[in-house]
Amino acid sequence: MSLRMEKVNNEIKKKIVEIIQEEIDDPHLGLVSIIRVETTSDLCQSRVFFSVLGSDISRVEKILNDMKSFIRLNLGKKIRLRILPELIFVPDDSIRYSVEIYKKIEEVRNAEKNNQSNKK
Repeated sequence: MSLRMEKVNNEIKKKIVEIIQEEIDDPHLGLVSIIRVETTSDLCQSRVFFSVLGSDISRVEKILNDMKSFIRLNLGKKIRLRILPELIFVPDDSIRYSVEIYKKIEEVRNAEKNNQSNKK
């Protein structure tokens, strides 16, 4: 990925976070985290990967997709691009997955500690 596209992705991510935090007042969103943005090289589409804590991810995906024209309109006011990409919100379970892996690692460590203390 070129440095320019990386900057575009970071700026889009930053502005979408601002829009969600400051301009959308929906209690069903919960804690939405924008993980990353991947924009096509022709700037036609941006895939916005998000994760949610404490809410149903499919419900949040529907809310975000229903509001994507509002988000895109506000994004256009905050960012200067020759072409403003269409937004596609994609759920990303990487945070939940990493928390589950961490819990399993902790369970294995605790089991090993118990086995070692029982052997002594």
